[in-house]
Amino acid sequence: MRRTILGVFICLFVTGLFTVMCPAQVEELAIGNTFGVGARSMGMGGASLGLADDFTSLYWNPAGLAQIQKFEFFTSLSHNTANTDSFFSSDEVTGTSRSRMRPNSIGFVYPIYTQQGGLAVAFGYNRPQNFDFQTAVQGVDPSSGNLYSGLVVDETNINSGGIGIWSFGGSVYVTKNFLIGGSVDFWNGHSSNQLDATATDTLNVDNDLSRFRFDDEIDREYSGVGGRVGILANFTDAISLGVTLVAPTELAVEELWREYTVVFYDDGEEASDPTNGAQSFDIERPFEIGTGVAVKLLDKQLILAGDVHLTDWRQTRYDPIPAEDISKNHFEEFYTTTLQARLGAEFRIPTIDTHLRVGYFRDTIPFTDTEIENERDFLTFGIGKIFEDALKFDLAYMWGNWQQHRNDLTTKRNTHRVFVSGAYRF
Repeated sequence: MRRTILGVFICLFVTGLFTVMCPAQVEELAIGNTFGVGARSMGMGGASLGLADDFTSLYWNPAGLAQIQKFEFFTSLSHNTANTDSFFSSDEVTGTSRSRMRPNSIGFVYPIYTQQGGLAVAFGYNRPQNFDFQTAVQGVDPSSGNLYSGLVVDETNINSGGIGIWSFGGSVYVTKNFLIGGSVDFWNGHSSNQLDATATDTLNVDNDLSRFRFDDEIDREYSGVGGRVGILANFTDAISLGVTLVAPTELAVEELWREYTVVFYDDGEEASDPTNGAQSFDIERPFEIGTGVAVKLLDKQLILAGDVHLTDWRQTRYDPIPAEDISKNHFEEFYTTTLQARLGAEFRIPTIDTHLRVGYFRDTIPFTDTEIENERDFLTFGIGKIFEDALKFDLAYMWGNWQQHRNDLTTKRNTHRVFVSGAYRF
């Protein structure tokens, strides 16, 4: 019996399935989880495809780069605070919080003089994905049919890291009112997951088991090459349309894992098994398309913008499959098509040359093997000012929350994101 219990744990961890409810499927961290780049853009909810008029266009819509007629050096930082509450259906809430400051963007745009229209090239880094959050669970697992059933669970799960993109791109005016651009993208990043869990048989549901404990750590390095193409059409001085196509990207993953499992029995005996290993596989991201409209009113003092971004995550693939019990059709079975929505407004106060911004951002959760009680919705606010037509500073704040429920476990998360950007044009 004791060997059987330990054997089950070893099998469980080798496959990398380490969540509190022991599900058959685990959400892939590198899929979705859009964080956003640039304080001006995020103050408007990320609605940038129809505007695209600073360095972050290299990420949002590279066609807009040629609109920048002066050399621009751009930098941006972000601070993220993720507060998470978790609870079983009959227990008190366990809360935890994690905060991190990270680089968000850095790079430059170099315009090139032409006799007609314009041309610009750009190079730099944007960090659109962030993995800094943690969860904690305490209480009796009321579910049935898994290793935790009836046991008192005390678990902390810490995630950190993110994925950024180094890009080189350019844009050109094809006609007076039509721009086209593109970029070559070099994806890179890392993630770390640290799990510390104890389950105690306080209610004596097992005649031999006293408690078990496991510590688990998974470190990943991500790398890949992709690209994107954008167009920007200025129908009039007041209305513009932008479209961005993101090419499928093969994201290579190098994974190291370390596990230590200890089972304690009622008679004082214990059994343990430390293991570690490494594996390599690819995550083949699908084709993405986004389109946006910007309308400039009141002599361009008021800007209204809206974007939608479509991704069919069911077309994602693992190559090879990273665990034996993950099927070849994993993404087709447990993921869906998402339509990301971004809305924003900007109003310029002429007397003090200051821009006020507000926006809304929905980052739809693509993973379907859980009950989503509300999606990832964000409200955004921002302010920006230009000094002496050369120095530009922007500040944005985002607040959002979402909630999901699975196997008697409910998780609520509130996030607070702050973006600070500065640009120098000459």
